[in-house]
Amino acid sequence: MRSGQHDANRVGCRCRGGSRLAPRLVPVLLAMVTGCATTQTPRPIDGETALAQLQREHPPRPDAAAGTQPRPEAAPRAASAPAQATPSTAATAAVKPAPSSDRRVLIAAARADAPPAPAADRDLKPMVNGGNVPIPSPPVIPPPSGEYPIDLATALRLADVANPTIARARSVILEALGLQLAARTLLVPSLNAGVSYHGHNGNLQRSSGKILNVSSQSLYIGAGARTLAAESVAIPGVNILTPLTDAWFEPLAARQRVAASRFNAQATKNDILMDVAVLHLELIGNQALLEANRLSESQAYEIVRVTNAYAVAGEGRVADANRAQSEWRYRRADVQKAEEFLGVTVARLANRLNLDPAVRLHAAGGPLAPLDLIALDTPSEDLIQVAIQNRPDLAARTAEIGEVEYHKHQEIARPLLPTLWLGFSGGVFGGGSNITPPLVGDFAGRTDFDVRVWWTFLNMGAGNLALIRQRDAQLGQAVAERARTLNRAREEISAARADAQAARHQIEVARRELASARNGFHQDLDRMRFMGEMRLAEIRPIEVINSLNLVARARANLISALVRYDQAQFRLWVALGSPPPLVETSAPGAPPVPEYLQP
Repeated sequence: MRSGQHDANRVGCRCRGGSRLAPRLVPVLLAMVTGCATTQTPRPIDGETALAQLQREHPPRPDAAAGTQPRPEAAPRAASAPAQATPSTAATAAVKPAPSSDRRVLIAAARADAPPAPAADRDLKPMVNGGNVPIPSPPVIPPPSGEYPIDLATALRLADVANPTIARARSVILEALGLQLAARTLLVPSLNAGVSYHGHNGNLQRSSGKILNVSSQSLYIGAGARTLAAESVAIPGVNILTPLTDAWFEPLAARQRVAASRFNAQATKNDILMDVAVLHLELIGNQALLEANRLSESQAYEIVRVTNAYAVAGEGRVADANRAQSEWRYRRADVQKAEEFLGVTVARLANRLNLDPAVRLHAAGGPLAPLDLIALDTPSEDLIQVAIQNRPDLAARTAEIGEVEYHKHQEIARPLLPTLWLGFSGGVFGGGSNITPPLVGDFAGRTDFDVRVWWTFLNMGAGNLALIRQRDAQLGQAVAERARTLNRAREEISAARADAQAARHQIEVARRELASARNGFHQDLDRMRFMGEMRLAEIRPIEVINSLNLVARARANLISALVRYDQAQFRLWVALGSPPPLVETSAPGAPPVPEYLQP
């Protein structure tokens, strides 16, 4: 298993200019002794700034930035036929849908306000259900203040730069590096410099028991501070105070902690980027579903036009026209619901990218297409073995086990290794008293060197035993956590693989279903348009409405299956231990009009 422990052995130092040579050399010497290096603290960045930087570094391609998709327009309203119209003129009054035109799919301002109804339409009001077909209402999502066309690769780069969760995980690495530096410098002495003054007036007792009335003063200047009479300097100028067991095991445990924090940050990055990829695919799917619902709405509107024309001419039933109008309203409600889902998805994706949700995101690029990232015929056992070697969360749990093991060995060795106290001081000392004049004088140089070593048995050894048992319990928890992470990896791989296989089968079923339903709908619609050539008893507009329902459902099923398949592929890719790849969401050479948007 690849380890990131070697990355934790580098800690750099930054010095500011304008200071003297000695303070600048101390951090450098510490870095040379410890071999550590600090990393620059990541600065929080908002999504808009990061997106502007990405657009400068990775300018979008003209075809991807345009994000154009054909959108079927609503059929123009037909002029009503006079009351004395013949069957042939009534059939001619039905107008076919206008050809689709290429335009960018907008989220909130997709359709402009409809113009007022012509006078010919107003003439139909008293004839069919007390009024004409209602004009389509404006979108339910308020118009955005701006729009960002964004493809999957840009979304992933932006999340890597601007997502606060990823930035926080990377800051944990800096904290672990700081703790590692502290652990590696346990045997590096601390430096103290100061001045201590002592003045006494009153009785003192000698070791023989004699009481003396003494007025004394002393002054010390140099490395260290606080000294009285003949005792050594209490705060040495150069001082080491550390248990040797900590100096031995803490750097080893800190190295494992740094490795675990690095792997945890990578696992967090993988999870966030996977969420971004899934949300971006959901955004593409909701845009496609909105366009498909608009297409179904325009086709339902065509049925309304034809049935209205026949009802006005007296060649069709008013009930059929009313039924067609109700179906058209249902289709319009589906469009409004799709706009709502699209707005929610945009807000969720903007949250992941640390963007202002007031500025709407638009999925740029081509239409939906199956993305084959992982071969689904690969056995699950082989995929799990790849995940064991590459997943960063498993590597983090392994590093945490190593850290706890070092801590356990540390507590075992604590009673065996002593605590080291070393002190060295040097300075100028002088003083005097009323017994030995002068009161303050006789200044001269002075040095003190002290070494102390002692062994400690906490609570007569019971405290050490308790610490060992505590570390042993923590080791068991770490092992169990790794086993749980491994089980979660197996579950994610199996679930994503099964989901991708099921979605791939659903794509084929939905394609056949859509082709069959589209053919049946066009046959029924043409049959209804040219009813003047047939007998009235053979005309059933409800069959056309039923065929339209089948087509609309097949389009939604195909879009859902494509999105589900691509999302499962990304989940499977990340479950194997790698971040989502920067790929295009549409296959090269895909037709300009996807199959789910064909009339």
